[in-house]
Amino acid sequence: MRYDAYGQPEQVLRTYKAALYIRLSREDGDKPESDSVVNQKRILDHFISAQPDIELFDYYVDDGYSGANFERPSFLRMMADIYAGKVTCVIVKDSSRFGRNASESGRYIGEIFPRLQVRFIAVNDLIDSGKSQSIASDFLNVGFRGLMNEYYVAANSESIRSTLNMERRKGEFIGSFAKYGYQKDPTDHHKLVIDEPAAEIVRMIYSLYLSGVGIRGIVRRLNEHGIPNPSTYKRMQGLNFKARTVGDSSLWCDKTVRRILRDEMYVGTMVQGKNQKINYKSKAIRSCMPDEWIRVEDTHDPIIDKADFDRVQKMLQTGVKGAVQSGSIDLFAGLLKCADCGHALIKKTNHNPDKTYVYYRCSSHCKCKTACAAHTIRYERLYYCVLYCIQQMVDAAVNADDVLRQMKENQVKLSDEGMHQQLEKQEQELEKVLQRMAELYPDFKDGTINADQYRIMKEKYEQAQRDLTQSIQKLKASLGQADDENIATNDFIEHFKKHGNIKSLTRPILTELIDRIVIHKDGTLDIAFNFCDAFAGMQKRSEKQSA
Repeated sequence: MRYDAYGQPEQVLRTYKAALYIRLSREDGDKPESDSVVNQKRILDHFISAQPDIELFDYYVDDGYSGANFERPSFLRMMADIYAGKVTCVIVKDSSRFGRNASESGRYIGEIFPRLQVRFIAVNDLIDSGKSQSIASDFLNVGFRGLMNEYYVAANSESIRSTLNMERRKGEFIGSFAKYGYQKDPTDHHKLVIDEPAAEIVRMIYSLYLSGVGIRGIVRRLNEHGIPNPSTYKRMQGLNFKARTVGDSSLWCDKTVRRILRDEMYVGTMVQGKNQKINYKSKAIRSCMPDEWIRVEDTHDPIIDKADFDRVQKMLQTGVKGAVQSGSIDLFAGLLKCADCGHALIKKTNHNPDKTYVYYRCSSHCKCKTACAAHTIRYERLYYCVLYCIQQMVDAAVNADDVLRQMKENQVKLSDEGMHQQLEKQEQELEKVLQRMAELYPDFKDGTINADQYRIMKEKYEQAQRDLTQSIQKLKASLGQADDENIATNDFIEHFKKHGNIKSLTRPILTELIDRIVIHKDGTLDIAFNFCDAFAGMQKRSEKQSA
């Protein structure tokens, strides 16, 4: 025991090793200077300089980190020093700088720090666990301020989410990185413009898939040609893009190609809000259901034609897969259906010494002989039946086009004749009005009509002149134009006619023209073509013309 000059026991103060903790979140970036890192440091330095029992150990600064969670690098470093016994006091400007999660803040201040004998001081909140004050009141003070801080985070989080959703509904892009194939408009980062080098790869992927190359085959070709995958391409453009990868990060994979083939962004539709944070306390992300996504059409230039995109979606829904070795998709994959059970027919190969037979059989029957009949059809028979039917439909489209073109010519002719007659009649009427206007003033001068009559009749003729002139101009502008409603382009004709003189079948032709091929038990087949409504409309129009 040490004694002072008066013989009394000397009071020895405990010296605390202080961690000065400073935090500034992104949301605080536009707040007054009082919350800046520099100002927090100034306040803490001033405070500690007046405390004889506290000495500085180190500064711990988390700049740009939210107070909603405690996964902050400098905070974790501070806790490591506390557990190592290097720090015995934590000082912050106010409790909101320590954290805005009431339960977690309370756990550190009320449980962890007391257990480790660590003193906690919030300067502006007048909180100091080392002072001899009421534990109950101190706890209530910390708890109340913690709840207020957490309320601020919750309200701020909801406000930010509401603002972002409003921007999404306006069709504004709010992501950090543009979709592969696009880049942010340099003049407006809420808009997307086509990035042509990447867009060419997207077009190639769609073209290959429509031509019958499966997803694995596309992946193989992309990798063989050394084309960098989207994440690598973004990094090559100087973007700070990070993706979780396994193995060679520059290689394409099935998942990436499939995602590109399913993405509506490539037809000019802005799709956002696919993922969402569970709540403001957690970084965990949940995937939203498709009906929760925010879609806005025609917000940017499309890379893929809408008709091609729809065909790809239909092919993807069938679940067809490319051959393991070649990666190509079978010609009829996904199109053949059993007439009885509705399931797909699968390809089979029978190898005989003299010849190899390829045929299709009901998948239900292949799994269980009693589940359904075989519904077998040979490849050659199916091929030529389908080819013949398509040729007949092409001929019908060509003939229908000739009929509609004749209808158009007749319609234009009749329309022109009627408008010519009406134009001639109105021009004659205008000439009469002008003649009467020319005779009006002499009648006024010789006293045939008085001044009031002259004024009224003059206004009447001038109005008639204006009306007739306007009507004549409209007729001249419309002359020779056909009625768009009656001669509109027919989808059936447009899609079938371009395959005139077809001699063989290809995967793109089948997926474009055929919806499904139904195989019956006796081997007969029904073909359901696409554009049936347009075909029916064309037939009605032709019948009307014939009548």
